[in-house]
Amino acid sequence: MDMKDARYPVTLSPDLLRLMLEVSELLGRLDGLQLVRPVPKLREKNRTGSVRGSTGIEGNRCTLAQVEAIARGEPVAASKKDVLEVRNALAAYGELRDYDPYAIDALLRAHARLMGGGLMLGAGHFRREAVEVYVSEDKTREMPPWKSVEPSMRALFGYLKSGDDPLLLKSVRFHFECVNIHPFTDGNGRTARLWQTRLLMELHPIFEYLDVESMVFDARDTYYAVIREAQDTGDARCFVCFMLDQILRALTRLWQTCGPVASRWDSRIEGVRERFGDAPFSRKDYLQLQRTITPVTASRDLKAGVEEGLLVRAGDKRTAVYRFSRNEAAVERK
Repeated sequence: MDMKDARYPVTLSPDLLRLMLEVSELLGRLDGLQLVRPVPKLREKNRTGSVRGSTGIEGNRCTLAQVEAIARGEPVAASKKDVLEVRNALAAYGELRDYDPYAIDALLRAHARLMGGGLMLGAGHFRREAVEVYVSEDKTREMPPWKSVEPSMRALFGYLKSGDDPLLLKSVRFHFECVNIHPFTDGNGRTARLWQTRLLMELHPIFEYLDVESMVFDARDTYYAVIREAQDTGDARCFVCFMLDQILRALTRLWQTCGPVASRWDSRIEGVRERFGDAPFSRKDYLQLQRTITPVTASRDLKAGVEEGLLVRAGDKRTAVYRFSRNEAAVERK
């Protein structure tokens, strides 16, 4: 499967190319803030937001507050089915790193996780029956014959492995093609959105913690409309542009949330803790990770880190090295 022979080709319009460029530029700006791994509180907020968004698109009635409560193991006033869907999705999103994005078997395991526990028969297996989906209250669309599902999915994974498109475009096209192949009796949309996220993680680690799904949830009427439009016209460009716009919106929200925080010296210091651990590091080492600040700012950061007990300094001005304080208490000052 490639751009010219896909079931739903994509016309490379100026709008599509502009959106791809804007996503790439914003990822570069976020790189400068050292946000590859956001703080744990933000990670969990984005994970629960993704789960609420993706399950909500399919009609799950749990609120974000209820999803957060379920994530903490607390009881909520919701149907057993809604709670099970949320628990399954929380588990699947929590295991994203464990799934090989280029392996069909991994996709099947992810579907089993999303739809297991009694949500449907045959979770983790391709469908072996004809299905129709509602496109309006009085109109249905027959999905491809079940015998075509496995070869179509193998071709789609072949495209992921060897297609010429940029990975950003591949992830969104996979989402759309998976929805239209409809490989499972149920859970196709949830699986397609999960896998889009897993593919985007190969592009940049920040996507593990980026809540694109809630953006789609907020625009779910448009989401379904562009799916129908692409199916009717045979060109997936409208869907691809819509999804790239949601990705851009999610990245912009992250930038607006974390940009001001990351500009503080303490956030910059904490941002390199995982990289250095207990190992000593110099100002030069620090600057290599904090590429958006000047040497003078780096010196101020490190001086403040020592004064506030985050760092311990050894050596004179020219040979100074730093370590993270194990107890983050008062430390020796030079």
